[in-house]
Amino acid sequence: MATPSSLHPALLSRRALLGGTVAALTAVGLTACGGEGGGATRGGTLTVGFDNEPTTLDPALSSAISSDRSVLNLFYDTLLRQERDGSFVPALAEKWAVEGTTVTFTLRDGVRFHDGTPFDAEAAAFNLRRVIDPATKSTKAGALKKLAGVDVVDPRTLKLTLKTADPLLLVQLAHEPGMMASPTAVRAGDYGRKPVGTGPFVLDAWRSKVQLTGRRNTSYWRRAADGGALPRLDGVVFRFVTDTKVLRAEVTTGGVQLVRALPPEEFTQLAANKQIVLEDIGVRRSYYVALNVTRAPFDDPSVREAFARAVDRAGVGKAAAGGEYDLAPSFATAKDWFYDPSITPPALDPAKARSLLGGSPVPITVVARRRAPDPTIAELLQSQLTAAGFAPKVEVLEAQTQLDRMRKHDFDATLLVIDIPRLDPSLSFDPYFASKGSNNWSGLKDATLDGLLERAVGAEDRAVRKQAYVDVQRRIVGENYWVFLHQPKSPLIHSAKLSGIVLNVDGQWRLDEAELAS
Repeated sequence: MATPSSLHPALLSRRALLGGTVAALTAVGLTACGGEGGGATRGGTLTVGFDNEPTTLDPALSSAISSDRSVLNLFYDTLLRQERDGSFVPALAEKWAVEGTTVTFTLRDGVRFHDGTPFDAEAAAFNLRRVIDPATKSTKAGALKKLAGVDVVDPRTLKLTLKTADPLLLVQLAHEPGMMASPTAVRAGDYGRKPVGTGPFVLDAWRSKVQLTGRRNTSYWRRAADGGALPRLDGVVFRFVTDTKVLRAEVTTGGVQLVRALPPEEFTQLAANKQIVLEDIGVRRSYYVALNVTRAPFDDPSVREAFARAVDRAGVGKAAAGGEYDLAPSFATAKDWFYDPSITPPALDPAKARSLLGGSPVPITVVARRRAPDPTIAELLQSQLTAAGFAPKVEVLEAQTQLDRMRKHDFDATLLVIDIPRLDPSLSFDPYFASKGSNNWSGLKDATLDGLLERAVGAEDRAVRKQAYVDVQRRIVGENYWVFLHQPKSPLIHSAKLSGIVLNVDGQWRLDEAELAS
């Protein structure tokens, strides 16, 4: 048996593979977020301006990978935590050991869910079995697809049996697939609106399109480094505000002390304000257009190429983000280890696009979310596409309506954005491009691409993985399944009175150690 803190070679080597992602977040330095703020005091309520309201607070069904976890982290703990340097530390599991295809967890004693239900091996097994049960229709099932068995050895011991070694298992169990929900609450029904975890905050109320409030979990098991009780805040309020000008005004006046994201035209106006902290933590917002290949016109590769040649990516970036953006051919950033500058999308060529379309206008609908700057980007795309021979119209929808349409493949082209980098490139590419991916908006069924994705996630050698992900990106760009636009910078924006924010590897928040200065 391995020592409790040791890792299977597959897991250990994958930690090293995460280094390229981690570097983007750790190189900046987070001292303003991580230490004890001067004059800070326990208590107070933090108000957050949040532009992306979750559709569910059930981590097994969550689909907004780029934002939901910042909310879910309020209410849930995972079996283990992944630190910003990529290492793993105990959480609800005090220790673990990996031997071949068996992983054994020793669980923390005495922890209870917010409703009083004990957290034990039966509860942990319930959660993992629920994720992999096809009846659950979990968006996280693919993350645990190598899990063959979940066994309760005793109340504090959980044994997982894998079909084959899984280099990403600990990464997954440190995030949504490993978030533990109260079996009692899940069985009671309407769980997505009534989350019950073991986390630092307890849900008070959730008013759709208005706000979500949580109060301190006074029985929280975790302690601060100095032995003090956590969380430090009395409560947290997430206000759902999609108007970015309103968000900027609120953080300026102190109406909110933390903002999830602002576009460059808004956050650049805060740079001179000494009461507000802007930190470039390496996060970028990757805008893209997904094309629906399940029906005409984008089931035709030539029409997809015409779309790609019609789009002026730099022009979109300049209009939507000023000078605060990067261009990249995919979800990779220039600092990622799987980035390859030789991968380039089709060159801007409206005349070539018109030729590919055969001279007749092709009617399409571009679906966008009602949130700045998305409608502006969609209107610019409409102009560019018209000049290249398309007959486009734009539909601007509320977030849930857009998501419903995408899940049904009821669209031609859809404008979306995700935050990058993620914990591993498989978590960027697999959900969107694997045939069975939870966010396969385009409806792809590409056996070649599936094979490349399988090779990329399964390889242990970093050079092999890199080449596989380069091949993945070449396939996506070569087939013009998506058109990747620009990558605006996305700094962490908060009041200078706020300290103690802990960031995940991919830049999402934990607020159990956060506090406000008096």
